[in-house]
Amino acid sequence: MNTQPENAANESNAFDIKDFIGLIKSHWLIILTFVLITSLFSFYLAIKAKPVYQASTSLMIERPSRMGSLDQLFGMMGMNWEFYPNQIHVLKSTPVAQKVVQRIGVDKFIPKPKELRWYEKLLPGFVEENYANKSSDELFNLAIENVQSTMSVSQAKGSGVFYIAFDDYDPYLATLKANALAESYIEEVIEVDINAKQRTGENISKQLPELKKKVQESEQKLKQYQRKYQMFMPEGGDELAVQELTQLSTRIAELKRKKLSLEAVYRRIKSIGNDTKQLARIPTLLDKSEVVRLKNELTDVQSEVSALALVYGPKHPKMKKAVELRRLTQLEYDGVLRVAADLVVAEYESISQEIIHEESGVKSIKGEITSNNEQAFEYISLKRDYNYNKQIYDAFLKQSKETDAVKASTVQTINARVINKARVPTSPYKPNKKIMIVIGIVVGLLLGIAVSFLMEHFDNTFKTSREVESKINLPVIGMLPDIDDKDSGSSPAMQFVEQTKSAFSESIRTLRTGVLLSLPDVENKSILVTSTVPSEGKTTVAMNLAHSLSHLGETILVEADLRRPMVKRNMGMTKQSGLTTLLSGEASFAECITVEKSSGKLHTLASGMIPPNPLELLSSEKFDVLLTKLKSKYKFVVIDCAPVMAVSDALVLSQKVDGVLFVLKNDSTPSQLVESAITRLRRSSAKIIGVAMNRLRTSKAKYGRYYKYEGSYYGHYGYHEDQKKSTKRA
Repeated sequence: MNTQPENAANESNAFDIKDFIGLIKSHWLIILTFVLITSLFSFYLAIKAKPVYQASTSLMIERPSRMGSLDQLFGMMGMNWEFYPNQIHVLKSTPVAQKVVQRIGVDKFIPKPKELRWYEKLLPGFVEENYANKSSDELFNLAIENVQSTMSVSQAKGSGVFYIAFDDYDPYLATLKANALAESYIEEVIEVDINAKQRTGENISKQLPELKKKVQESEQKLKQYQRKYQMFMPEGGDELAVQELTQLSTRIAELKRKKLSLEAVYRRIKSIGNDTKQLARIPTLLDKSEVVRLKNELTDVQSEVSALALVYGPKHPKMKKAVELRRLTQLEYDGVLRVAADLVVAEYESISQEIIHEESGVKSIKGEITSNNEQAFEYISLKRDYNYNKQIYDAFLKQSKETDAVKASTVQTINARVINKARVPTSPYKPNKKIMIVIGIVVGLLLGIAVSFLMEHFDNTFKTSREVESKINLPVIGMLPDIDDKDSGSSPAMQFVEQTKSAFSESIRTLRTGVLLSLPDVENKSILVTSTVPSEGKTTVAMNLAHSLSHLGETILVEADLRRPMVKRNMGMTKQSGLTTLLSGEASFAECITVEKSSGKLHTLASGMIPPNPLELLSSEKFDVLLTKLKSKYKFVVIDCAPVMAVSDALVLSQKVDGVLFVLKNDSTPSQLVESAITRLRRSSAKIIGVAMNRLRTSKAKYGRYYKYEGSYYGHYGYHEDQKKSTKRA
């Protein structure tokens, strides 16, 4: 895979400091022009600019330390975060500016006529304004605008210190404005405070009767409601009811616990009835003290009967007495059990009734509390209205009394004082004329470089051989330097003959070598020389190439450009016969040929008379026969042809020759046009042996990293000035 074009493209796209330096060298005149223009403009602005002086003063502004009752009620007087930003607007306000003008005087703002210097008279823009035709109101408004436009206010971060600065052409006026603004601000704050209090007093005086009426109405409603519901302390009644409700709830809970503990015994007693034997098995009844006592007695009596039975018979008096005592004790024990059971039943039923009674009391108290709450809510609402109206009335009444004292005592709510007064500046702080000029130079330099970059970006001509090889994919076999006719002393067409040791002659030899190497297998070579458009030097290249080839063998130069022939004129030929007369049969070959006198090896076949149909003549069989005859007779046949994009002559002749040498004028022909010409030749099956870059300006720095190799060595290697001079003398 061939990566050479890709590598070449990458190298051409690369840009380094050498490219930048080459760009500056190539377009130094454009850059210098921009630098001169911007420097002159900045110099003009520096001369025109008047010196500006700045005077500044510092002002301490503290938040209000004391406020009236209404201010405390409604949060007025700027006690929020907007206080300091508002003061900046006050400092820049029109009323403060008016006070500054009144304090200083309008006449101080009218500039005095200034006598212009000689160089200022030459420059436009120094026309003094005429203030004599303006009215006093207009002058006053202009002075206010001057104060507001030249003022700058800044706040020290995290403090109440403000820096007030004024810019002016007059240092004394700047100082007066700075000091006057601080004093005018303090005066404005005091006046605004007094006026505000006076307006507040007037408003309060108007609102006091209505507020007093509202207080009386709300007080009357509260008294009527108290008399209607006899609610002198409704909140205390609610507390007593709540306490009573709490006590009843506690009592009910305790009764329910007792009832729950007796419920099992109560149900068992109800199920047994009067059966004493079953009652004697209930533990709760057996725990009674009387039952315990009788049970112990019954046990003792039964023990005694059992003991007597062992000794006596049933009819024994002691035995009978003991049995009777046992019966009586049993009856008493049974009776006590029944009484104890009846007491348990009675206690359980009593507790149940008491629970029912207490729950009805709780329900009654809850209803009472609900009713009291509704009344209390209404009462609280009426009382709140009364207290609010009374509070507003008291506040307005107090503010009214405070406002009455404003005329006698001017208490400043905003504490402001001057920390540092402004001093007269001794030197201007702007403009810095040196910096202006330096900036002008830098801007001009940047603009010049930018324009140079744009010119290079939009310049689509060929400057280096690498660009030619990468864009049209053809080798550059020769690079011919530009020739100055005055310096060389000879025409470009005869350079190789008259200046044999010049750089141009050496480049022709190099081109000749490239041509020969491009056609190594052809014995007698026919070479067509053409270009894209006219004035690219194809005729000069063809003539000099023919002279150089004549040193290697017999050579003929054929002028096939039948539309604008230049060979005959450049060589000073006077013959009228030539190629056209030869093809038409009007003259013989010998009559049309011109032989060079010095060597005799270069023959020239001029164009002859300009025909009406050049293309038909060149594409005829007669021309083909002539070209075959010339190749058989001469070792080299060089044909000068018309440009490719001008006419189609070159396309026809390119098919008849061994190779086509394409001449390209350096830094002149657009690349798109060259590519179109090469495409046309390739479509005609032309064999293009290479490109000859003509008129390469080796003394001019080119934009590109390879510009210094593009033919500049011809002037340094092999031939020196003394050799050139000796050649000219020869």
